Amino acid sequence: MRRWRDGRAYRRLLDEVADLLAEADHAGAEVRCSEALSIAERLHGKEHPELCTPLYALAAAQIAAGRAELALACCLRAVAVAEAAPGASSPPLPQLLTQLAAVHERRGDIEEAEAVLRRMLAGFARMRAPDAGEVSAVENRLALSLARRGERAEAAPLFEQALARREDALGREHPLVAEVLHNFATYRPETRTLGEAEAMFLRALGIVEASGEAGRELRAAILHNLAVVVEEQARRDDAAALYARALAAREDLLGQEHPDLRATLVRLARLHDGAGRAEDALALYERALAIAEASLGAEHRITTAIRAWKEDAAPRAAQAKRARS
Repeated sequence: MRRWRDGRAYRRLLDEVADLLAEADHAGAEVRCSEALSIAERLHGKEHPELCTPLYALAAAQIAAGRAELALACCLRAVAVAEAAPGASSPPLPQLLTQLAAVHERRGDIEEAEAVLRRMLAGFARMRAPDAGEVSAVENRLALSLARRGERAEAAPLFEQALARREDALGREHPLVAEVLHNFATYRPETRTLGEAEAMFLRALGIVEASGEAGRELRAAILHNLAVVVEEQARRDDAAALYARALAAREDLLGQEHPDLRATLVRLARLHDGAGRAEDALALYERALAIAEASLGAEHRITTAIRAWKEDAAPRAAQAKRARS
């Protein structure tokens, strides 16, 4: 009878955890997960694959609450249990490893995260018919991590493999194809020209613009990075128009004061400034400076650079204003 009552309580707790996580009540979810884990240990022992369910949920709550150290311990335990289990765990091992990699990334342990992703790819390689979507997601994620560390030559074949898998599995016009195109173009190796990168960005932009609401967030990033590539080709008017579109897209997504607007504001301001449009540049510098001071602090090197550009543009903007009067 007690096992029956414990089983009912366990299932009820897991239902509550799902609701609490959906409501972003991470503290409440953590408490309920801990209770569910204790019941699962009492019912099944400390090595049973059933423990993977509350351990995964507990780690998710801890990650969301910023308690990465505790989440790491949960993830490592869940992975160990799943690996030792004779049958499949729930969540399955690839999902548990994905969470483990995310925790390593959250803690800044990038090489550890990459090791987990490589381990996943090795596991997929041993399968007869792995899920193409799962494999491409890991390839894209590992490539992005390597590229951000400057290992673009090593990242390139992974991006190419992820792109080919997604095109084969999902079709050439799927938003997930656009994601890989964007990442690959942004972190292109030296063997890729600016023209090739621009073509990749334009293809990605066409895909997300056709996808509607699903592509809004990626569209803003594509527009900004496309503008960077166009600016590097000295097509400054075209770049300014693209930065303006990227800024509008990010404002629509994030509001007027989000830190992610800063880079686009500064790049657009620099182009206006260089083209003699000091008044337009000054207004953008002022917005970028306010964002930088709020998010980085008044003495951060980026903040001080924006302040210097703003102060440099101010006399020219004043002169232009007087000339129009």
